[in-house]
Amino acid sequence: MRLTLPVTLGAAVALSALAGFLWQRRPASAQPGAAPSTSATAASPPVPVDTFAVTSAPLQVHVQATGTLLARESVELVSELSRRLVKVRAEEGSLVKKGDVLFELDSADLNAELGKLQVQSRLAKATLDRGQKLLNEGLSTQAELDTALANADAAEAQRRVLAVTLSKTVIRAPFAGKLGLRRVSEGAWLSPNTVLSTLQDTSALKLDFTLPERYGGLVALGSEFTFKTAGRGEAIKGKVVAQEPMVDKATRSLLVRGLVENQPSLLPGTFATVEVPLHTEQAIMVPSIAVLPGVDGRRVFVVREGIARSVSVEVGARTADRVQVLSGLKPGDQLVTSNLLRVRDGAKLKLLAPGKP
Repeated sequence: MRLTLPVTLGAAVALSALAGFLWQRRPASAQPGAAPSTSATAASPPVPVDTFAVTSAPLQVHVQATGTLLARESVELVSELSRRLVKVRAEEGSLVKKGDVLFELDSADLNAELGKLQVQSRLAKATLDRGQKLLNEGLSTQAELDTALANADAAEAQRRVLAVTLSKTVIRAPFAGKLGLRRVSEGAWLSPNTVLSTLQDTSALKLDFTLPERYGGLVALGSEFTFKTAGRGEAIKGKVVAQEPMVDKATRSLLVRGLVENQPSLLPGTFATVEVPLHTEQAIMVPSIAVLPGVDGRRVFVVREGIARSVSVEVGARTADRVQVLSGLKPGDQLVTSNLLRVRDGAKLKLLAPGKP
């Protein structure tokens, strides 16, 4: 008996302590007299949200493109003859006028040949004059006079041919512009494949850019566009002056040319991003933040009798903070624009602010 009594008493104490611990761990709602849990019995509170009133407004449709700036006129200066360069008349990088002498080639042999032909031409003319007198006096025949006339014409023709060749030894500016870097030095042997320098007329610039073929009929001659270049934040205006009359089969795009008035800071060859206005149409524009992406497309939440309803939408053009909705919404709908992470389809809503167009 002395051995079992302490053991029985210790077990009773342990069971009593365990029962007390389990009683304390019971949920408050299971304890006698406890009030039911508010989270278990009360409905979820409405989600406070801001809304946007959907309206239809005019939208200027633009299309983005890329292009390259070109000089109004541009040419690589080359020699038509294979000859030695003897004189450089214009400094590289200088402004020249149309017809200014830029380069001179060796022409010593051509000048000598021209002198010889001039002598022959004078002799042929003198022979023709004597033949005419002899014919008038009856001392010559018409055939002899015709031969003298042919010889005189041939000599003059040879002189004119050589004069044209001689003129090609002087290279002149075909138009007014700015001369590029010189690529040859005096004494160099030139051929028609040798580029001496370039000449650029930058009094105005051309901008060539491509548009998808579906926009070809929407760009009118004389319409204005804007473009930006690297390093310049402001938009520059231009005007459409021409377009290619056919679509490129490889890229399915249309080449359009614009004209940009004098911009001294712009250089030919510069890359440009172009924005071309096409037309104005009525469109539904909503805040971009309200359009949510999903695996099945884009959707928005609209308010229907105080309840959030998920609506699938199709989007179109974009601006800095708005997006065009092509389908899914109609004017008058109230669009949820805030607290979107808490909003679910069917959730109750508390409108914090009236919709604003």
